[in-house]
Amino acid sequence: MSREMPGSVVNSLRVLALLVATSGVITLLTWLMSDDILMTWAEGNPTAQEILAQGGIEALRADQISPGFVALAVVAFVGFALLSLVLGAFLAGGFPWARWVLTATAFMGALVVTVCLQNQMPTIFVVLSVLLILLGALLVVLLWRKDTTAYLRDDV
Repeated sequence: MSREMPGSVVNSLRVLALLVATSGVITLLTWLMSDDILMTWAEGNPTAQEILAQGGIEALRADQISPGFVALAVVAFVGFALLSLVLGAFLAGGFPWARWVLTATAFMGALVVTVCLQNQMPTIFVVLSVLLILLGALLVVLLWRKDTTAYLRDDV
């Protein structure tokens, strides 16, 4: 017999879905704005500035010095989306350890986003990064409510 999930667990799963969706938007924007991101990265790199001055953005894009921001974003997104799917399923199933892992994931995500915010990204990335931090905080609050705790303490 299946037991009913409390609102805090349902809302935790919704917030988790919003985190994944927002991460997906950031991944898409990373692809669409890859030249802007590359230019921002090049500002702090004298070698990249030299390549940019000699051959333009095309030369910089083709050079091995340029990081693969799009590939990194896609891999990170796929990994996060799959992890969220699995952890969300275990949370819905009432496994208490899923709350701990989701909490740690939210804190690690906030740390990564904070590091990214220090790199002077385009404004849309800053706005979405702040949204990720707020959603992560909301997720943690929902995960540690009394009704979530009661749901997770019952026999699975």
